Amino acid sequence: MVFEDESSDDLSSREISSSDDGMHYQVSARARIPASIEDQDYNGLENAPEGLCVEHRLQTERRVAFESFETGRRFLVCAQPQSQNCGFLAWVDPEWPPTMQNALLKLWEMFEDSRHARRKDNLESSLTIHHLKEERRNVVANYDNLVEDVHQLLNAQEDRVLDLNYVQAKEKRAEVASASTMAGMKNEMEKKEAENLKLKEKYKVMMNLLEAQGSVIRNLKMNHLKEKEKLTEGNNNLKI
Repeated sequence: MVFEDESSDDLSSREISSSDDGMHYQVSARARIPASIEDQDYNGLENAPEGLCVEHRLQTERRVAFESFETGRRFLVCAQPQSQNCGFLAWVDPEWPPTMQNALLKLWEMFEDSRHARRKDNLESSLTIHHLKEERRNVVANYDNLVEDVHQLLNAQEDRVLDLNYVQAKEKRAEVASASTMAGMKNEMEKKEAENLKLKEKYKVMMNLLEAQGSVIRNLKMNHLKEKEKLTEGNNNLKI
């Protein structure tokens, strides 16, 4: 066993090597602990006597680094809870060669670029969904207004038909009532017929308008269904 210390009182950095198992420890006290990943082949507590925590002299926890150019290096940390952790850090693997460090840094840059692009895609998808929802609300509001207008037109048409029937019934009663007023009634009937023609023309205009309104409503329904399909497809793409 070989110990290399710069000072007997300074435990901030030291190297410990073992010829028995070929392990090489580079110890740093109170160092920043890098991020790590779970590795089934290297987990649990370190049993080697060189891997004891400097401050507590207890077994340390095995971890594998997953950060910057240290990715993949095994290291040991203090296994105590965060409130009692002394910040002990000991590297089991030596530093990677410069070529490996450059490759790891390049991979991490690619990962950050990919994460940034994915975050940007998510924001764009959210904006698209927001716009689709706004358009859907506008379509629904327009559809409700059109339905109300159609109902009003239908009610007006029914009122005009009732008025026409009433006029026709009144004319028939006038014809039967008195033959002496036939001439006057004939003039009245001519006027009423002219009015009826106007009403029929207006009725035709209203029917054409209703057909046009019906076409608009059908088109709006089709557009509404298409927008709903687009919204569903956007949600599915966002989930994917």
